[in-house]
Amino acid sequence: MGYNLPMSIKTSAKWVDIKNPTPKDLERLQKEFRIHPIILEELRSPSARSRVELYKDYMYMIYYFPVYDEKEESSRRTELDFIITKNSVVTVRYEDITALEGIKIKNAGNSLNATYELIEHLLGYQERQLRHIGEKAEEIGRHIFKNQEKEVLKRVSRLKRDISEYRIVVNHQSPILKSLAGKGVKFWGENSLPYLNDLVGDHLKIVDQLDAYREAVSDFEDTNNQLMNLKINEVMRTFTTLSFMTFPFMLLAAIFSMNTPGTPLSDTPGAFWMVFGAMAVSMVTLITYFKKRGWI
Repeated sequence: MGYNLPMSIKTSAKWVDIKNPTPKDLERLQKEFRIHPIILEELRSPSARSRVELYKDYMYMIYYFPVYDEKEESSRRTELDFIITKNSVVTVRYEDITALEGIKIKNAGNSLNATYELIEHLLGYQERQLRHIGEKAEEIGRHIFKNQEKEVLKRVSRLKRDISEYRIVVNHQSPILKSLAGKGVKFWGENSLPYLNDLVGDHLKIVDQLDAYREAVSDFEDTNNQLMNLKINEVMRTFTTLSFMTFPFMLLAAIFSMNTPGTPLSDTPGAFWMVFGAMAVSMVTLITYFKKRGWI
């Protein structure tokens, strides 16, 4: 795609954004910033792990960022690489990142300010992204007592997957930001520490918010499971009661149906209706009793 210098940035710190770097892009990086060949090779494609490396004239950082996929209803990881010199910030990405579209950086007089505002903007975007999790959690809460246990279970399962995948990416960010704070002090000096610690603090807010959503969804799941178990127990109790009610009469009917000598009432006129009437009265009596006790 080549170099893309955002027109919205008018500062002394230069920000160069590269999407899907070509061999020419890498060659220009090597000439302009004297990037090590090993790092240039890594910039050809996404990396296997995130990290921060400090060199004599620049820092190299691999930063992971969560992106929500509406089709899959879950978050996935995307990579953004940073090459930071004293007065320039180069970002390398391998796909479209909505969070970088239309970004405006203010007061970026040096690479520290530019790096801080870029990552701060990404963290702010992440926090806004969490709204879809919060909205879904609230929606689950509104449906949990509306006899929709099956549908609630599906929603909870999808949202738990989304939260888990989001947490995987966010947890990768924590050691990277802490490493940036540690190595950034060596690169920019002690004055950079408040900026870098602020990034760590903002990231912790996202982690806390995400944990709060996870706990809420877990509580909703427990409540929904209890409601489902209650319904299952009620159904089982009803079937057990019906079985208990019908078994004696089935046994009585089987006894009188035996064509053996000496069967009671076998030779009595109207014996069928006598037995049927007794069974009907007995069943009505049992039903009335069970209802009175609240068993059915």
